[in-house]
Amino acid sequence: MELENKITKKYPRNDQSAQNAAYALAEFLDVKKDMITQTMRVRNGYLIQCRGDAAAEWTKYLGMDAALCVEFIQNDDMLEVTVGFERWMEKLGIAAAGAVFFHPLILTAGIGALRSASLTQDIFTFIEEFLGAAPVAEEPEFTRTAPAQAKRICPFCGTENREDAVFCKACGSKLEKEEKHCPSCGALLDGDEAFCPACGTKLD
Repeated sequence: MELENKITKKYPRNDQSAQNAAYALAEFLDVKKDMITQTMRVRNGYLIQCRGDAAAEWTKYLGMDAALCVEFIQNDDMLEVTVGFERWMEKLGIAAAGAVFFHPLILTAGIGALRSASLTQDIFTFIEEFLGAAPVAEEPEFTRTAPAQAKRICPFCGTENREDAVFCKACGSKLEKEEKHCPSCGALLDGDEAFCPACGTKLD
């Protein structure tokens, strides 16, 4: 799932903690990728900042003061991993404890670099191998469909009207036919009789 200038994926922890995953990734970036890394504890997890030399593609694109950040947040049996760009902080401990703060100044550039940098994919690949699990697919959001409204058919012109309509929207006729009864015997009439079919009384 992409959100602004960061990419977030969720994984089953498989008995691994955010601390184990963070320090394993830091070692991988240090030894295998020859990067400068620093790690700190944040609320519910760990944060890694890393940067490379001037030859790195994203470093050339964003500048030497840019760092790639990886945040590990532990929630019960899930591990949420977020990768994004941040300003390099010489002392990571001064960062706001609890979350990564992605600077808006490198937002636009960060999106392009993050998508094109092979390092991003290498990080997620390492995490998947370390945890022995693929990212959990996001559940689609279901949109509730409003139940179909009942229609009232006009008996005069056949037009469909809302269930609570009193008059037809097409011909203006009253949709509820008034019941007519024989004035003599009270029998229910259709409304077009000349004489009552029950008692024979002449009707107006």
